[in-house]
Amino acid sequence: MKLATLKDGTRDGQLIVVSRDLKSAVVADGIARSLQRALDDWSFISPQLDELYRQLNDGKARRSFDFEPKECMAPLPRAYQWADGSAYVNHVELVRKARNAEMPASFWEDPLMYQGGSDDFIGPCDDIELKHEE
Repeated sequence: MKLATLKDGTRDGQLIVVSRDLKSAVVADGIARSLQRALDDWSFISPQLDELYRQLNDGKARRSFDFEPKECMAPLPRAYQWADGSAYVNHVELVRKARNAEMPASFWEDPLMYQGGSDDFIGPCDDIELKHEE
């Protein structure tokens, strides 16, 4: 199942289901207004989204439209927080080496995790304007 968040002028956007070939989509408004809403009740909502995905791929979804990635926001533009535990030690070692920084010995034994806020999330095709303080 492929899901995306369509820009619609709201802070959370509109949840859409995207076809397997990424050529068409359908709004999931009768199921969940946003991806956050779907995640909040995933066990109930995911089977409905999966059925809509099947209908879309079978050419039977009503009100489908051409999918345009530039019309999408970040999937969760206002996520409460995010935590990433996917830092591979070998990758961290290479990055630190490229910066001429030492690799702390503890990184080989302690799990790597970092947490961030969603205020930085932008859509997949959006440009980011960096503001520099003078």
